Amino acid sequence: MIYTIILEDGPDGGWGGLVPDLPGLLLLGDSREEIIAEAPGAILDYLDSMRDSGKPVPQPGRYAVQVEVPAA
Repeated sequence: MIYTIILEDGPDGGWGGLVPDLPGLLLLGDSREEIIAEAPGAILDYLDSMRDSGKPVPQPGRYAVQVEVPAA
């Protein structure tokens, strides 16, 4: 499965990431690369927790794209 991760540059120099299809899952790291490297394990832990609590596993359904707009 492929889940979309939204990365955000934090004000303190760190990075944050969220997975829109997995509410409540927040990824934190010192760099984008760290979040991307840690994400698969965090997502698997989240999904295991859902299964253990008898909740259905959310299927990926969100996608992110970037669009360019002219500078004002």
